[in-house]
Amino acid sequence: MERINFRVLLIIILVLGAVVGWRVVGGKILPSKSEYFQKLGIKKEQVRTINLSSGEKSVELKKEGEVWKIKGKKAKETEVNELLAVLFPQNPPEVVAKTSSRHSQMGVDEAGAIKIKLNGEKEIWLGKSTAGGNYLRFPSADEVWLVKGSGYSPTVEFSYWAEKTIISLDTSKLKKIDWRSPPRIRVYEKKDNSWWEGEKKVEEKKVEPITSGLSPLTAEEVIEDQRPSGYSQTPTVTLAVEWEGGSEKLEFFAGKDKYLVKRNSDGQEFLISSQTAEKFLEI
Repeated sequence: MERINFRVLLIIILVLGAVVGWRVVGGKILPSKSEYFQKLGIKKEQVRTINLSSGEKSVELKKEGEVWKIKGKKAKETEVNELLAVLFPQNPPEVVAKTSSRHSQMGVDEAGAIKIKLNGEKEIWLGKSTAGGNYLRFPSADEVWLVKGSGYSPTVEFSYWAEKTIISLDTSKLKKIDWRSPPRIRVYEKKDNSWWEGEKKVEEKKVEPITSGLSPLTAEEVIEDQRPSGYSQTPTVTLAVEWEGGSEKLEFFAGKDKYLVKRNSDGQEFLISSQTAEKFLEI
């Protein structure tokens, strides 16, 4: 019995020795592949708020239902997903530095990093992007991690995160266009793949400027807080559209060299160039 127990103990020692040996390179113990995620301490699907700060500037992204927002306004889903892909990579990041000597060079020091808090508590610092990926560091440790992939360089500016798409339609599904610029009113309805104004059939080119302008209509700027001065108090043009499964109304307010557009569904306001607005001013 003692001989069998000795053999079992010997096998256990050999297995443990093999595991330790596998993880030793150059005399240093490498962290396990799961160590980064253990330190992060949260899963991607659990993230509901993301706070990013650098110096005195900061922005906060909040997930409301399945929609990410910033200051109550829709955030760019592509940018949020890219940030989450960096923080929660498919392939675990690797440690590329163990001391603070290169923190400044890698952009993960106090002055250079973008400080990220997930759900108000889990903190990680995002450093510089390189051709090989992004540097990350937990503020309580000197280790620097490299997330491999294309370099990602976000900012802490509202304009970077706010969604600039005002409306984007599959115009083949449009059913109705209601255009108003008092005293002029034009109402077009689609019947049997043709546009009609009342009982009069309308050529496609009549509505083409509007339909092309809605697929998509993208803003130069999203109004962050209060409406800027210098824009008309009443809309120059009001455009209401209906399509299969939805509707929207846009109001265009004239300015000196730009137009302010208000989206009726959520009250969000945007700025577009006069050149972009021209498609909607006449019909």
